[in-house]
Amino acid sequence: MPDLAKNFLLLAALALIAIYLAHRFPEMEKGTDFPEFYAAAKVVKDGLGHRLYDPGIQQQFQIQYTGRIGTYFNHPPFEALFYLPFAEVPPQRAYVLWSLLNLVLLIAIARSLWHYAFTGVGWQALLALFLVFAPVLLNLLQGQDSVLLLFFVAMSFAALTRGNEFLAGCLLACGLFKFHLIFPLALILVVNRTKRFLLGFLLFGVVLILISVAICGPGFLIAYPRFLLALPSLPFSGIHPRQMPNLRGLAALSIPGSKSVSLALTIAVSILLLSIAVRSSILARMQPQATALLFASSVLTSLLVGYHLSPHDLSLLLVPMTMISTYVLATHHISKWLRMILVASLVILYLPPLHLFLLAAHSYAYVAIPILFLFLSCYAELKRISLAIRTNL
Repeated sequence: MPDLAKNFLLLAALALIAIYLAHRFPEMEKGTDFPEFYAAAKVVKDGLGHRLYDPGIQQQFQIQYTGRIGTYFNHPPFEALFYLPFAEVPPQRAYVLWSLLNLVLLIAIARSLWHYAFTGVGWQALLALFLVFAPVLLNLLQGQDSVLLLFFVAMSFAALTRGNEFLAGCLLACGLFKFHLIFPLALILVVNRTKRFLLGFLLFGVVLILISVAICGPGFLIAYPRFLLALPSLPFSGIHPRQMPNLRGLAALSIPGSKSVSLALTIAVSILLLSIAVRSSILARMQPQATALLFASSVLTSLLVGYHLSPHDLSLLLVPMTMISTYVLATHHISKWLRMILVASLVILYLPPLHLFLLAAHSYAYVAIPILFLFLSCYAELKRISLAIRTNL
């Protein structure tokens, strides 16, 4: 099919998605997360940044502008700037514009990953696969920020493959509005990269702290941690461990009666997985052919050990799933059993029935199991590559 026809069909599909979201927003508004971001941007716009983490203020602005009380804005202050331009228009129009921005970001992500992955197909096909991935659809419906995080992670990977490690560090730091996912990823990658990557990450992290101070004042350095500690006790916290597809979620399902034992188990297994991931990073050092596989493994680790993970956050899986799929198709030295595990895990994660069933059953944490299988399989393959290289020396 000519590129012009592909692009036309793509634009038509994106337009239909935007029209659908605009049409459904009035009835979905009270069940989406977008109002919390919209209200936070309004707080900042009205010069009340110093009270951003006052639950009463957040509720007041949500009622005033969206007519309902929902979950709280619990991310660092600088993220409100992403939503600030959208606070200039009414909520419904802002939601549609935010959704359009997400679609544009998905196009950029598909075009970027296509250069390092599925070169046999057009980026339009890759985008189509992205658009029907359940967590991405959840992100679009909720008006969430996971696609924005996916964009920064994907662009960071692209910068790494081009050898621009300082830029890669800066781009990864842009995702610190979900620091609990970015810090583990940065920790693993730092072991394998030069000091330029760490310098870019730290410098831009400091810039984001200064921006946050400018928004909220220096008091946010105390107010924000205090707000996070108090969040679980608030009535609209939105914290549901059984719906978290990570180690914390699996522990909550396995030991439902004891939060302390569940927490201890989560911490212990997280440390174990991080140590395995760091070892993978060491094994992949000076192995250019393992760069994509290591990055995939690192993202999987950050998802598993991140303390808070919502279903739409699994949009990040598009990076490792793309890298691993390409690796499986291009590499002939993978053992039969490992190939079967990788393919089965990818298929299970991609197909919508798993996500829909577990969401309805309030047991979405079980999605962490195929993610864990992918992580362990990546480690096994990185170890095989390292052993093969040492044997040939």
